[in-house]
Amino acid sequence: MIVSNIQSPSQVTPEEVVVMCSIKEQYWPHSMESQLKWWERYTGKDDVLITLVNDGSILAFLRLRKGSILSNGECLVALCATEVCVSKEYRGQGRGKQLLGAATTYINRVGVNLGYLLCWSSQVEFYRACDWSQLIAIQIESTNTHKSRTLTADERCMVYDPHSRLNGQITLVGDQF
Repeated sequence: MIVSNIQSPSQVTPEEVVVMCSIKEQYWPHSMESQLKWWERYTGKDDVLITLVNDGSILAFLRLRKGSILSNGECLVALCATEVCVSKEYRGQGRGKQLLGAATTYINRVGVNLGYLLCWSSQVEFYRACDWSQLIAIQIESTNTHKSRTLTADERCMVYDPHSRLNGQITLVGDQF
């Protein structure tokens, strides 16, 4: 039986980090050493890791980070989904939808009711099928580097907004990967 787990980084074992980095490496091919250094450098104590597990083995994971969305002059608290990864051997089996479903359940349960992520244009239909909508993000402001940037030509901004609080163009505030 495949179940979802929700953990803080302090609850994740070093062995689980290696497994998640190996799944991530299937999509972002860097050395395992580089993946582990990145993990150590950029994992925040307030991050939330959602994993899909079958018989103790991690099949998929994503990370939720605190962020904000500026919309119509209002700053709204949101959670940013990053590193949405399903092991390639489990792709096409509904695991990505299951993972996003666990994330939206968590977003609602903690009362944030607003999520966002960045993806490539080729991934938009998948996220739409998971009840996320595309919005125009005009700018991304990093809280770590204090720099702003616009989305690249192939990047898209998807939002989970069950109360329809967003419309038009938005600015994302927080660190996305």
